[in-house]
Amino acid sequence: MKKITLVLLTVFLLIPWHTAFADDAEVSYVSLGDSLAFGLTPDYEEGTIPESGYSDLLAHHFTQLGLLNRYDKSFAYPGYTTEDVLTDIRSNKLNLDGDAIQPLLTDADIVTISAGANDVLQNLDINPESQEAEVDIEQFTKIIQQVESNLTSIVTEIEELNQEADIYLMGYYNPFPRLPEEEQLKLNLALLQFNRVIKKVADTNDATFVPVQQAIEKKALDYLPDETDVHPNEEGYEAIANAYWRVLSPQEPVSFTDVSDSHFAKDAIDALTSKTILRGYGDGSFGADRNVTRGEASLMLNRSIVFSKDTPPAPDFDDVKPGMSTYDAIARLKEEKVIDGFGDGFFYPNQTLTRAQMAKILVGAFDLESSSTEMAFSDVSPDSWAAPYIQTLADNEITLGYGDGTFRPDASVTREQLAAFLFRSMQP
Repeated sequence: MKKITLVLLTVFLLIPWHTAFADDAEVSYVSLGDSLAFGLTPDYEEGTIPESGYSDLLAHHFTQLGLLNRYDKSFAYPGYTTEDVLTDIRSNKLNLDGDAIQPLLTDADIVTISAGANDVLQNLDINPESQEAEVDIEQFTKIIQQVESNLTSIVTEIEELNQEADIYLMGYYNPFPRLPEEEQLKLNLALLQFNRVIKKVADTNDATFVPVQQAIEKKALDYLPDETDVHPNEEGYEAIANAYWRVLSPQEPVSFTDVSDSHFAKDAIDALTSKTILRGYGDGSFGADRNVTRGEASLMLNRSIVFSKDTPPAPDFDDVKPGMSTYDAIARLKEEKVIDGFGDGFFYPNQTLTRAQMAKILVGAFDLESSSTEMAFSDVSPDSWAAPYIQTLADNEITLGYGDGTFRPDASVTREQLAAFLFRSMQP
């Protein structure tokens, strides 16, 4: 293994990045922190501004949902420690455009912070010959105590400026997945302690902890392709952005005349309307028991996941044309191999979605896994094309089926059912 170089973590690229959108949109978003907030990748070109970091992807997703008013990451710098972030806020630092950080935070609705990794990495020594990770435990303990103190002060400073802002503190992942198993154990134990400190700060200071370790671990070798670089590629940033999106609530939930407080999907509907994944009708109703079409399900699913900013190719279905309200969603999900047609060149967007079809698209969209071979439902044959997808939903506790032990794969999916399934699929 080559010597791990942390040069990029100590380079301060004073390049501002902010974008203003429609004044009538609801969300002003500020991203603070280190190189992950800035969006560095292993193939980063010095002097440029990354556009596919996790905060860039979140801002793009907000834009697609019609939510974004302003986005600013001009106070995110490679190499930043928690002390640097705190100093910027307390000194009311200016970016190169002359914008001060305190007014930006005062006007922010959402603030995301990834800071602390550089504090810890300064105490980490990777030996390229022995492939051993050396950590001074006593010094490490002091460092994470300082991280806890600094993060607490950062959140406090922001809350004094703006009591209404939603603040999100990001946890961290193991950036060295290629080390031997014994060394991985050391690093993961240290990482566990580190993330517990960040979560503690969030839990005790009215902020939200964002766990990203599991999201990166799932495909760590793919997301961290360069053994000498601690930064993920663009696909890794998508995974981090989705970890954020699962816990974000950009707006207040919407109340509907046909969804009571005791409704079985009330929590799901509240959570998804707060993200504008689901929307109601102009008469104040949600239409809870209405069937969902394949096109509508595509639209909702596309809002549920943060994807690349790239424009997908045309979906190549004879009945899906530009100008349709569901066109972009179907194109994206087709490109991501989440949905497909029927082999005759058609997608049938106006056809009602079945529960079996829903199982397949949820498994593909959220990359759900299962090793179970025993079928959970009496009406699902092991030979059915949908059996592995339905079983995967059951194993991930996304579906319980009906009280009589059936799943009813050919039944239509209602809006309330889709809300419940999407909500469960998105849980961290």
